[in-house]
Amino acid sequence: MKKYVFLGLFSAMILCAASACANPNNLAADSFAQPAATIERPPIRVSPLDGASAPPPPLNGKFIFAPGDGSIWLQDAATGKANPIIKPSTETFADAPSFAPDGNSFVYVRSNLNAQGVAQTAIYRARIDGSRIEPVVTPTDAKTTVNWPHYSWDGKWIYYTAAFPTPPNKQTSTIQRVPVDGGPAQTLIQNARMSTEAPDGKTIAFIRFNFDTFTAGLWVAKLDGSDERELLNDQVFVLISEPRYAPDGSQILFTASGPNTRPLPGIQSFRAPACSPPLLCWSAQTAHADGLPWDLWLVTPDGAKFTRVTQVGADSPSPAWSRDSKQIAFFDTSGQYLVDLATKALAQISKNGGHGIFGWWQP
Repeated sequence: MKKYVFLGLFSAMILCAASACANPNNLAADSFAQPAATIERPPIRVSPLDGASAPPPPLNGKFIFAPGDGSIWLQDAATGKANPIIKPSTETFADAPSFAPDGNSFVYVRSNLNAQGVAQTAIYRARIDGSRIEPVVTPTDAKTTVNWPHYSWDGKWIYYTAAFPTPPNKQTSTIQRVPVDGGPAQTLIQNARMSTEAPDGKTIAFIRFNFDTFTAGLWVAKLDGSDERELLNDQVFVLISEPRYAPDGSQILFTASGPNTRPLPGIQSFRAPACSPPLLCWSAQTAHADGLPWDLWLVTPDGAKFTRVTQVGADSPSPAWSRDSKQIAFFDTSGQYLVDLATKALAQISKNGGHGIFGWWQP
């Protein structure tokens, strides 16, 4: 459930302090990431839904990812060569990187402990080589956290989620944005997190979390927050995360844990669960040592058709679209994978993996 809360964030910082990452100058490119020669070796076929086996075409562009140790890495998509551009330290923890539209810079979340030992988060921007680091959003209230920043398609705005605790045990979150050149924050959607905007700039999709059942649903609205519509009820999956509008605007990608417990438009097979809610159904089954099993799904913006993309039970996958909307790359703790939507073939393209956010930029 790490995609919804910051629990464990500073535990990782403490562990980092006791390990080799306490000295970032000693960080080697293979200390946790294992770059794979994606062109020199055949791809590893994992588990397709259907269609004939087919190797992925040559890849281009750049991947950016945060493996979960407080660092951020940049990787050449064609060769698999990766290098750290934000190194881990005992003072700060970096996560959730996202490319600017031109691929020359990125935004990310930086966390640290203040003098009172309270965790504080802020959004920073840096050049693609990790230089010229500057703050973008710095909450004035120490209880407010920010996460999941990303640029608008036209590069004029930076969107993010701002959250603060609501006694006794809940959290209020909102979708906000700031002008890329600086200015006051605008609140767009209440009770929402993890937004993704349509390429035409007219609608926004987001996650709405239910703190009573600890489940989440997928919603869409106009960019000003009006005309909210539920695409996916919060009782269908154990959890859902990371919605991503396709560059052509035709579909919304998201990750989901567990099988769908209710019928979905476009999905032929369905078996009613013997238990409810979904989280209870999952806990009644054999647990995976590394966490909940996840898969990739698609839905049209009107909610009329759902498509299951993978059935691999990935560990906290983070997905990204190709520029032409024909492929989806994602990474989890076991490495990086590529899905061709035409053939449904799934291939491993790199061993670089981890818990965190993954992005793909192509010229």
